[in-house]
Amino acid sequence: MNKKAPKETTSDIARISLIAGDNFFDIAQVKAEGREENQIKAIEAYKRSLSFYTFKDHPYDYATTQNNLGNAYGNLAGVRDKEKNLGLAIDAYREALRVYTFEAFPTYYAGTQNNLGAAYQSLAGVRDTEKNLGLAIDAYNEALRVYTLEAFPTYYAATQNNLGNAYSNLTCVKDKEKNLAEALKAFNEALKVRTLESSPLDYAMTQNNLGNAYGNLAGVRDKEKNLGLAIDAYRDALKVHTLEAFPTDYATIQNNLGNAYKSFSSVRDPEKNLKLAIKAYNEALRVCTLEAFPVNYAETKFNVGLFYLDKAEMYAEKGDTARVKESLKESEEAFTESLKVFKKENMKDLTERAEKMLAVVRNRLSQIK
Repeated sequence: MNKKAPKETTSDIARISLIAGDNFFDIAQVKAEGREENQIKAIEAYKRSLSFYTFKDHPYDYATTQNNLGNAYGNLAGVRDKEKNLGLAIDAYREALRVYTFEAFPTYYAGTQNNLGAAYQSLAGVRDTEKNLGLAIDAYNEALRVYTLEAFPTYYAATQNNLGNAYSNLTCVKDKEKNLAEALKAFNEALKVRTLESSPLDYAMTQNNLGNAYGNLAGVRDKEKNLGLAIDAYRDALKVHTLEAFPTDYATIQNNLGNAYKSFSSVRDPEKNLKLAIKAYNEALRVCTLEAFPVNYAETKFNVGLFYLDKAEMYAEKGDTARVKESLKESEEAFTESLKVFKKENMKDLTERAEKMLAVVRNRLSQIK
């Protein structure tokens, strides 16, 4: 006589749903095809699990599922309905923190605070920039109450890097010098752990962030010193992000390096640093072709246009009219190339900037006999 299979209990369904949600989430992480669908399936599974795992009756499982639900909503925000899904991610993380308190579950508290910080930081790119970046910074600092350098060095470094990015973004809305100082402090803390030998990819990422912060600080004070530090940081990042191993990262950093050398040319060795700037831009364009990366190509071409405009100024100071004209022609060509993409991609702000610079160049050309 065949025995009947045991009937699944509500707790079994909740546990199975949680596992299913984790599986769909993991698939979405590694497989681009069907990513949106798998994130939605993960969310649906977590919600099924939460119909049993309530805050009152199963607080630990409730918190675990809410944290995972927040991660799924956060990833879905990268695909569609960014503002809405980030709001739902934040709600889920805050629910998890009702259980994951600093006193009861310090490591889970820190992990969820770090996730919450990332969600607020992403939301700052959509609305209420200053407010949401402030909330992100608060969350990262809460995580760092647990993630100390001594106890959790890897998590400490990752959270410090996130904190540095949040402070860097906050400089766009207030207290530029103060927040850049905080960003630099955080990135340098991260680099206590993220060394070239122990974690080269993380090292390169943070060095690039450090370079950006020094470059921005150069616009506020100590221009020569801070641009030199920015260049050093970018060059350190390029020890890892080589053309062969990481071509897109290589191109990004070369573009940043070109900008730093171009600015450096206004305070020291103009001819030498302008040569280094165009060399870096051309390295970026080896990867950022019009066919493969049209937007990056256009952005780099825009920077090349600015470079040749600066070069024209240098030759004008020397009274070399022929080279002024030659540089302005190169600038005109670069801005024209960038505009083709900016208009096609409907990038209004960049289109306006490129049109404005192109008008400046053509006006200068019309004045040369």
